[in-house]
Amino acid sequence: MTSQVRVSPSLSLTDFWWLLPGLGLVVLMTGAVVRSLAESGWANGLSILPVVAGMAFVVGLVLALWQRLSNWAAHAVALVVGWVWIVQQVGPLLDERLVSWRDRAVELTIRLISWGRVLASGGRGEDIVLFVVALALLCWWLMYLTVWTVVRQQRLWLMIIANGVVFLVNYTYVLPKPDLEAIVFITGSLLLLVYQHVMQRRTVWEAQQISYPDLLPLQAMWSATIVGVVLIAGTAVLPAQIPPDQANQTWEMIRAPFRAVRAAWEDAFSTINAPPGAGSVSFTARVASLGGSRLAGFDEVMTVRSTQLDYWRAVAFDRYDGTGWVNTTGELARAALQVATAEQARTPLAAGETIPLTDRRLRRVITQTITLAQERNDDLLLVGGSPLQFSVPARLEHLIVRDENGGVVPLYDDLTLATSTVPLVAGTTYTVTALVSLADVQSLRTAGTDYPQWVRERYLQLPANLPARVRAEAARVIAAANAENPYDQAIAIQEYLRRLTYSEDIPPPPTNADLVDWFLFEQRSGYCDYFASAMVVMLRSVGVPARWVRGYASGEFDPEQGVYVVRENVAHSWPEVYFPGIGWERFEPTAASYTSEPQRPLQSVFGTEAEEEWGGTNSAVPNPGRFEDLEDDGLTASGVSSGAATTPESAQRRTVADDGVRNWLLMILGTLALVGSLMIGFRWWLAREVRGLRLAAAAYTEMSWLAYFSGLGQQSWETPSEYAQRLARILPEHTSTIYGIAAAYVTERYRRGAGSYLPPETARQSLHRALWQYALRQAFVRLWSPVGSR
Repeated sequence: MTSQVRVSPSLSLTDFWWLLPGLGLVVLMTGAVVRSLAESGWANGLSILPVVAGMAFVVGLVLALWQRLSNWAAHAVALVVGWVWIVQQVGPLLDERLVSWRDRAVELTIRLISWGRVLASGGRGEDIVLFVVALALLCWWLMYLTVWTVVRQQRLWLMIIANGVVFLVNYTYVLPKPDLEAIVFITGSLLLLVYQHVMQRRTVWEAQQISYPDLLPLQAMWSATIVGVVLIAGTAVLPAQIPPDQANQTWEMIRAPFRAVRAAWEDAFSTINAPPGAGSVSFTARVASLGGSRLAGFDEVMTVRSTQLDYWRAVAFDRYDGTGWVNTTGELARAALQVATAEQARTPLAAGETIPLTDRRLRRVITQTITLAQERNDDLLLVGGSPLQFSVPARLEHLIVRDENGGVVPLYDDLTLATSTVPLVAGTTYTVTALVSLADVQSLRTAGTDYPQWVRERYLQLPANLPARVRAEAARVIAAANAENPYDQAIAIQEYLRRLTYSEDIPPPPTNADLVDWFLFEQRSGYCDYFASAMVVMLRSVGVPARWVRGYASGEFDPEQGVYVVRENVAHSWPEVYFPGIGWERFEPTAASYTSEPQRPLQSVFGTEAEEEWGGTNSAVPNPGRFEDLEDDGLTASGVSSGAATTPESAQRRTVADDGVRNWLLMILGTLALVGSLMIGFRWWLAREVRGLRLAAAAYTEMSWLAYFSGLGQQSWETPSEYAQRLARILPEHTSTIYGIAAAYVTERYRRGAGSYLPPETARQSLHRALWQYALRQAFVRLWSPVGSR
């Protein structure tokens, strides 16, 4: 039994001329990806990417044309040459005293080892040169492998998908959007698919000695170019403002795969169309009473640039009195310092000065940039996570106690609020360096109950007249969930409360009633203030310390500006639970459309210690991404800028046509990515199905499965020969291949020891493509044919 596969031992002049259009399209497609990365502004030094990709193009072409070199040997050579070239290009980014290639290679190797150790210990890499090296390696392999697949006529669609994924990720986050590169990329990728198909058909025709006009492949490419240009030009003139009814009708015409993409996209931005919420641009710092219905406007409060979604905390409250919450921290600090007011007891913090927090395990450092759209009358500084530094001078309200010797002991882990000492007017921009949670479920479950004294004294408090049925209900919920540790107990109560109805239109609570009791047993509906209060009170009743926090939910992410747009309607309150050694962790019992539950991994991927190795005021503030780069934001010496804040109105001033083109480009790229992912998944599944089968059985299985998905599955009563006859009637141009596969399969299975002939690989691949095309045609017919005609 033999398998015949045609491999050209050398490249003729005619073949080389046919190769040139494909290489030109590679330059267009992958070049557009490389250019978009080089001009993204993610880091200094990305200008080397086109040079790296250019050398990768040459290396890929030479190695692919060298037919005697095996695949793995060629790829190994490419890896070595790529590393040598990248080290040489990265040289100017390193110390100028490193003049030789060897010195630069050693320096990069040392940095790579140090970077690996930091990651292994749960830290976060901050070496921007290694980031440039990583992107250079990415561009090298994208260009090299794309050239390789074109020359060797292999699975080019895999490299088109890889290029598309890289481009789409960069396009999503970079500002301004590389629209021109997107058009070039789409054009090049579509034409490359046509080119590959034409070249494969040409190979089959020549192998089967079928004559064809000399200019037929060139005419096919020219026709595809015209069609592609017309399609892309058509998208540029489509109406950018589509009426909602028309948009809904259009989406209804798109079937299941496209609906899945849309659903996933909307899930990623779940705060869109949030209902009216409560709050304003001011929060009380001392007392927050629970009341009846509430209503807030839709005006923008601020925008936040952050690499991690979070809630933006303003004030934390510790004492529940049955009608609302009281923040007693300032009063306790005033008494400890023996000053006149709680405001005088706040600790001054210079711009850039570090807050000495001790609860830093399972945390990482990020920078958040906040731009106010309205004046903050309360001067509160908002933060996601626990603040380490502010770019503006601030005053901190935190617990201050006296030790047994009468000395003052500040407890910064019990920080309830921070205020700015400079006016927070509309347009003010400030940054916050914060510790955000990386806590996983397992770590929280095993954190224990060895709470500090200040936690036990302040965050287990309940009024003496709390109705007994509140405690009983909390105990019942926990017992029903079999929750044995504070984390599981918090989750049990959270899920219990999320089953209650969210409503902002509720009656005023009765006089002299405990409002948590009224909410749980009488009203059974309410908004975030009630949900959060109920969870804190219920947790405290079973010995789990918690506090009630006010601020804003994450808001709506604007991919155009790369910011979270926070409006008045997402003013929010939520519970935070204390875990020893880890600190305060957010939970979300309010099942509203603008809220989001914290997403925690089951186990830590960072090790037991994920605290950042960060040096405080004398260290450079970690840069989690270009969104934190404030070089163009016009900061003053005090860290404040009073320019106009970025608003949705400024985004709306962009031309409508640009928005329409961008939306269509994103839809096209997303569709290509989805189709490619489905094809990769099917290929992977089919490879597993035929694993371990003999050659003819594997070929027959592949043909049968592809035919099945084309609506041509084998019937239970059909023999392989009868099935082959039916397939051959539908695909007559592949008759010999179909009969050959069926005959080889019958011989292999029923005539052991007899020789069998399996059609060449090129013929089998041509049959596979024909089955794919037949399946797409049938799907198109079913999709667009009238219902009554099916």
